[in-house]
Amino acid sequence: MNTVDVSYVFTTVLAFFIIMLIGAISRIFGVLDWQATKKIAGFVVNVAQPLLIICAFQASYTPDRLKIGLSLIAVSAVILIAVSLLAAVIFKSSEKGDRAVLQFGLVFANWTYLGYPVLAALFGEIGYFYGAFFTLFFNLYIRLYGIIILSRGKKNSNMLKDVLLNPGTVAAVIGIVLFVFKISLPTFLLDSFKLVGDMTFPLSMIVVGSLMCNQPLKNLFKSKLYSFTFAKLIIIPIVTLTVCALMHVLFKFDKGLTYVCVAMTCLPASADTALYSELYKSNSPLGACCVGITTLFSVVTIPFMIWLTNKVFELIA
Repeated sequence: MNTVDVSYVFTTVLAFFIIMLIGAISRIFGVLDWQATKKIAGFVVNVAQPLLIICAFQASYTPDRLKIGLSLIAVSAVILIAVSLLAAVIFKSSEKGDRAVLQFGLVFANWTYLGYPVLAALFGEIGYFYGAFFTLFFNLYIRLYGIIILSRGKKNSNMLKDVLLNPGTVAAVIGIVLFVFKISLPTFLLDSFKLVGDMTFPLSMIVVGSLMCNQPLKNLFKSKLYSFTFAKLIIIPIVTLTVCALMHVLFKFDKGLTYVCVAMTCLPASADTALYSELYKSNSPLGACCVGITTLFSVVTIPFMIWLTNKVFELIA
């Protein structure tokens, strides 16, 4: 692939940041409240995003694309498991009430919300296809490992059901079947699904903006959040870039896959950090702070990491 236009990535991220501010302003002036925010988040997770995933798989089947898709699943699994181990070490000495939320926030980035438009900015329409494969393991892992760390000591009899039958996973399975068997949806149905699926991006950022207002603004600037943000937005993506670049030199690791890995690892904490923390009676205000502060700084760090990736490949070309 060619060098990525960093200015276009910055414009895309900035647009979503502005939408996030609209969500925050709506919450401040009472247009949204906590219950409305949860309802919108539920619509995004259970309706809009699954339709987006199904549409993303409506690409022309080729063996190479299937190979790339399977590679994306494998790479995403390695990243999530590796970051899980890193998070357990980094936050081992953190206060008990904070540890689970900080670990969750470090492991799970905003792949399912912000990831798709960032990949689309990098690769065009095929970026949605890459995102659908890359987030498949994420949808399983967040409902397995994520719930385990947030609900330590509490039994969850529905965990297996949540892992296997959540809307994101079901949509991915449907999408993969349609893709592999070369089944195209009727135009009227595909257009309808796409219109609803495209709501995922603005609605998810409105949710993030609203979540930021769950606590006083000063809470976003606590010292413990700075180390979390630095690890999330700088250390993890730089380590990812370094490993991918070495693999590119030594084993011809695909350049496009490197951009996908770097782009997804430099995203802010997932909005689910706050939503799941609330659901499992963990420290949800801290979860909202993790989402808010990383989202604020990601406006700068995402374009920076893409620029740095460009420079690295210029050096090793």
